Formats: sequence, C-alpha cells, structure tokens
Amino acid sequence: CKQDLDDFCGELWERWIGQAMPEELAGAEAREAVTFALEPYVVQGGGTIMFAPPGAGKSYLGLMMAVSIDAGVTKVWPVKQQKVLYLNLERADKSFSQRLGNVNAVLGLPRNRPLRMLNARGRTLTSVADGARKYVQEQGIGVTLLDSISRAGFGKLVDDEVGNTIMDSLNGLCPSWLAIAHTPRADKSHAFGSQMFDAAADLIIRLTSASEPGSSVMGLSLEGTKANDIKPPLAAF
Repeated sequence: CKQDLDDFCGELWERWIGQAMPEELAGAEAREAVTFALEPYVVQGGGTIMFAPPGAGKSYLGLMMAVSIDAGVTKVWPVKQQKVLYLNLERADKSFSQRLGNVNAVLGLPRNRPLRMLNARGRTLTSVADGARKYVQEQGIGVTLLDSISRAGFGKLVDDEVGNTIMDSLNGLCPSWLAIAHTPRADKSHAFGSQMFDAAADLIIRLTSASEPGSSVMGLSLEGTKANDIKPPLAAF
C-alpha cells in the first residue's frame, strides 16, 4: 500500500499541471458570425450579465429567457434549443414555481412544464458550484442562469479579485451563461461591483422598466452597454 501511494503521489503533480499545458491553436480558415443561444442577448459559448435595480423584472425576464431556450420557443426571441439549468439563490421554490407556471403560460406551454432548477435560497454560489458543475457535465446542460451575482458568496463585489473569482466560477460552470446583477443604489448605469465583471463578460445588458401608477403592466427595455466580437444590441422594448 505504501509503494502504491508513493507511486500515485509521484505522478500526481505532473498529471495536474498537464491539464493546462500550452498547445498550438490554428486560426480559423473562414470567418464565422457569433452564434446565440438566445439572440441577441445570450451568446453561445459566452457569458452575459443583465443588470437592473431591484424590482425591475430581472428574474421574470431571465426565467422567460431560460424557458425559451430550454423549450425551443421562438415566440419572443430566436433561440438555439438546449438544456438549461436555473440557479435560484434569491427566492423560495414555491415562489418560483408560481413564476414558472406564469412564464410557461405566456409562452404557450403547459403551466406544469418543468425546468431544471437548483433552488438554494439562503445559500451562495460558492456553496453550490461543485454540485451544479457536476450536474451540468452529467446532464449535458448547454446554458446556466444565475440569479444572482449578489449571492456569489466570495466576498465584497467591489473587490477586483472577488470579481475575477466569480467570473472564473461561472466560466468553469458552463460554457454559456446568463447572470443577473443589481445596480448601485445611487447609479443605475452599471452593475454593482468591480469593473472586472465588465471585463470578463462577453455581453452586458442594461434592463430598465416602467409602469403607470396602479397598473399591473410593466414595460421593459433591454440595451447592450458592452460586447465582445459583436455590436452591443440597441435598445429594444
């Protein structure tokens, strides 16, 4: 047993560093347009941050995007159908069950159509990331949605190192992801936290909303504020 353990330990470091060895990368022979899981807001193989103040409709809109991709519904946006995992760190599962039923009905689906969801209210991304990553790999998940970055649990969001760690965690979780973020209390022009969020995301989307007093109808606007390899989407209502 001791000899086997010594042999294992002797090879361990070489195998570990072998996971991140340089390699030659050939340039693409032909130009290809960027593809989307949900056009033009969720990049295939990239990360999107959608931010807005609390109560602006982020979770509902994110849930509608998730269901549209998962079910292949093109009623609102063009989508590439694939499995979706929704990481709900904000609200109780009963609340989200109601929201999911409402979204399904709006999209013309049975109210009881399920969506893969990790309901972990009161927990953080850092505490559920390992289990979620295992699920993504085993189930062939194509897109994950995090609600929200505020519940990441890695430290203060204004810290650059924390910002990098959160982005690394999302990139390592799934190739394509959408993360919901909040704005600072006094400034609605950007997501709260380090500029490293903007640097690492492939697409940043600002959500604004408005409704008339006493009305249950809310108007939403989406506008790209930063993008890699594509033009930021113009404001759409």
